[in-house]
Amino acid sequence: MASRLNLYDILGVSQNATADDIRKAYKLKALETHPDKLGPGADEKEVAAAEAKFRDVRTAFDVLSDPAKRKAYDNGLNFIRRRIIVNPDEVQARLARERAEWQRQAELRHQERMRVLREEILASQKRYQDTKAQAELRYQEKMKAMEEQLQINREAEVAAVEVKDKPEGSYTLVDELLSDLRRRSPEWELRRQKVLRVNRASIACVRLIKETC
Repeated sequence: MASRLNLYDILGVSQNATADDIRKAYKLKALETHPDKLGPGADEKEVAAAEAKFRDVRTAFDVLSDPAKRKAYDNGLNFIRRRIIVNPDEVQARLARERAEWQRQAELRHQERMRVLREEILASQKRYQDTKAQAELRYQEKMKAMEEQLQINREAEVAAVEVKDKPEGSYTLVDELLSDLRRRSPEWELRRQKVLRVNRASIACVRLIKETC
């Protein structure tokens, strides 16, 4: 019976009953359900049923007569009643709203992650392009310097060969031509002087090595 009825129903009182009402109701129910009221001809099933009813009455009184136990029981009873009277359609609608909100939040988080990823990719590409441009610029500057140095070396070699191959009596004319070239192209003279300094330094190093050996 206790599994089908709540404790107030067992005692036959309302949930708003006072402590005195509960005590009076218990006395009446105890007299009604006491197994001793059964006649001597009662069988085992009747005795067992009477004992079960009496235990339910006793349990109901033990709980409802104690203020702390009654409060805890009332809280649980009210919670169960609220769950019973909830509209299933409202529950489904609430679950649908919560599911839709969760999906919306998940989509926002996904979009934010994709935005951050795109920004990182663009920044990485820009760093790569900047590094590539700087490397290309350094390469071009290095190649230009090498070409200038090769040109200086070729001009110095040509000038040296021309002077060496001239007859002894023609050095005056060569000197005049070189002097005119220096006047017309000061840049060429600067390159020639630079090559001569390098050559003199190289010759000095070779001599020093030979002397030390």
